Amino acid sequence: MRRRRSPVISFLLASFVLIAGIILLFTLLSSDGRQAEKAVELFYTLEQEGKFSSSWELLHSSMHNHFSRENYIQDRSHVFINHFGADSFRFTLTKPKKVDDWKKHEEAEILDVYHLIATKKYHGKYGYFEFVQYVYVTEEDGEWRILWDYNDDKGA
Repeated sequence: MRRRRSPVISFLLASFVLIAGIILLFTLLSSDGRQAEKAVELFYTLEQEGKFSSSWELLHSSMHNHFSRENYIQDRSHVFINHFGADSFRFTLTKPKKVDDWKKHEEAEILDVYHLIATKKYHGKYGYFEFVQYVYVTEEDGEWRILWDYNDDKGA
C-alpha cells in the first residue's frame, strides 16, 4: 500500500522548486550584466596601475579605430597622470543596465550594450576632483569590450 504525501509537504516541495527556478533564471539573466561589469572593473583597475596598453586591449574594435595603441597610451598617461598631477585614482561604478539598439555616435553600427557610469576620484596638484565617464560594454568575438559615448545627449 502506498502512502500519500501530506498536502503541506507537497506545497513546501512545490514552493522550493518554484523558488529555485526563479533564482536560477535570475542568475542566468543577470550573468551577462555581471560579466560586463567585471570587464569595466578590470579596465579601470588596469588604468589605476598605469597599464594603458593592457586596458587598450579591452576596448571595442571601433574604439581601436578611434585612436591607435600608441596614442592612447601617451594621451592617458599624459592627461591623467602628468597633467592632473595624480599618481592614481579610486573609482566607483553604477550597476549595469541593459540598453538595446545603442549607437556610439550617429553614424555607428547599432549594438546591444550594458551601460555603466564610472566615477574616477583623483587627488592631484589641483586638489580633489571627480571625472565621470559613460561606459558601454558589448560582446565582440566572445569577449566583453568597452565603448565610450560620442553623442551629445547622455541619456542611456
